[in-house]
Amino acid sequence: MDAANFSMHIPAVELIGEGAITLPRAGVTAIVGPNNAGKSTLLKEIAAHLRYGRNSVKMHSTEHIVDRVLVNQSGGVRDAYAWVSRHAKLVNLSGAQHFIRPGAQINSEALKWRLTADVSSEGLGEIYDLLVFYGDAWQRMAGVAPVEMRDSFDGPAVSPLHVLQDSKDLFAELCNISLEIFGQPLTLDRLSKQMNLRIGETGIAAPKVDDISEEYWQALASLPKLMDQGDGMKSLIGLLLPLVTSAYPIVFIDEPEAFLHPPQAMALGRVLGEQARSKQTQIVLATHDRNLLSGLLQSEADVSIVRLERKKGARTCAHQLNVSELKEIWDDPVLRYSNVLDGLFHKAVILSEAERDCKFYSSALEEWEPKVELPVLPGDVLFVPSGGKDGFPRLAKVLRSASVPVVVSPDLDILNDKGKLRVLVQAMGGEWSALQGDYDRAIAEFKQPREATRVSHVMAALSGVFSSRLEEHFTAEVRNEFMAQLRSKGNPWSVLKNYGELAFRADPAAAQSLLAKLELMGIVAVRVGELERFAPHLGVSKGAGWLPAAIAAGCHRREDVRKHVASLVRAAT
Repeated sequence: MDAANFSMHIPAVELIGEGAITLPRAGVTAIVGPNNAGKSTLLKEIAAHLRYGRNSVKMHSTEHIVDRVLVNQSGGVRDAYAWVSRHAKLVNLSGAQHFIRPGAQINSEALKWRLTADVSSEGLGEIYDLLVFYGDAWQRMAGVAPVEMRDSFDGPAVSPLHVLQDSKDLFAELCNISLEIFGQPLTLDRLSKQMNLRIGETGIAAPKVDDISEEYWQALASLPKLMDQGDGMKSLIGLLLPLVTSAYPIVFIDEPEAFLHPPQAMALGRVLGEQARSKQTQIVLATHDRNLLSGLLQSEADVSIVRLERKKGARTCAHQLNVSELKEIWDDPVLRYSNVLDGLFHKAVILSEAERDCKFYSSALEEWEPKVELPVLPGDVLFVPSGGKDGFPRLAKVLRSASVPVVVSPDLDILNDKGKLRVLVQAMGGEWSALQGDYDRAIAEFKQPREATRVSHVMAALSGVFSSRLEEHFTAEVRNEFMAQLRSKGNPWSVLKNYGELAFRADPAAAQSLLAKLELMGIVAVRVGELERFAPHLGVSKGAGWLPAAIAAGCHRREDVRKHVASLVRAAT
């Protein structure tokens, strides 16, 4: 009989129709997806299968997503008995032995009845509360409420606060978490009739139980109660109380980020990952928050991300994200602090080269009228900067692994680099062979030997760009634009950015065929050349000042912009 031999976890969940998701044994599975995709429903159905088993779950729960929950158990009944004895107190009640721990009071014989059966089919039944914790937002708020002191100091703990009363180490762990996230220590009020948590410290050493000074109890009474704090602090501490004070093989949490500010949600993600890893717990949670996901990825826990998708008239589908590829992106400091994780909660993601591209196209989509023309609402579309063309394939690959609809919007000079374009095509699930012929014919004219550049050519180009801007200060941004014009003369590819698709003169039919095929793959090139060509006569340099000037001038409502944005949304849906 050895408690260390006992464990229980869910290796996989089989879905109605087809498909399955796998769950790390000791780690965190995060269920994500757009609104109304079924995140909370999936969580509840997995928990219901675990409690009632496949044979009886129909009488107690809906069956929209889950067909079967597989359960693996190691160790025998005697090992389970030893494990439960370590985490619950055995008490004689009315002549029968019962295990009691916070949230559970179970006849000890039930362990034998339940754990000798097939848990996947028959469920855990009455021992569910001994082995599984399920927390939603409202339960967490109630979890920090004061509790009555026990009748006897050696009585069983029926609340997490009783466990904190018995263990200085567990209280110190919870206090350290509160310090890390809120910058506030905790004090356990053991003097009142109802035991509760207070915020702060008395600054006075705790006296002996039979020698409590007036100074101490007045200092204690001056500390504010946790129940009187904001919803964010109550929710977070209420969630962590049962996890810190009680060991559970399996934990379900619905919307752990509820009521939390972004930094707190990120910190909670780290803490949950650490709890799963250190206590060898399997945590399954449903979340709407990328900050929580960021925190999970920062922890050293084994993390799995499952994205749900429900299309009109169809069942909910689950897609498991390639987390190893996501962590590669996480190593890139530019992409780590982008909004790419938000894409898991949207119906479509559009990747553009830079932040200003995203803001310009997003503004155009927001002001699109009439909205009924759009196949997807603007709020369901997320624009994500890729940090340049090299970032497109990595972002597209990881988002597509979770079946997020992805569209890429590169400048037209993506055609300059055949290798870079081929990698992007492959990342978007396309075949380069389908484009090879059109590509070779379309770009042939730009591969001709360069014509010798004359001074008159350079002067004409500079005059065309700067003749209306003679009074501008020669700033670093203007200097960079000036030098770019010098470098571009004699470069046949520069006409693609300057004139867009009009630059294809030798074989325009091949060029149009190439661009159309790319769009079918979700690669919608900027046909006017680059972002700034949507408003070439603003009289503002190409840098940071261009975007506010373009928006103020209403350039995002131009017909060529509407046409490009329509192509992006159409390709995404």
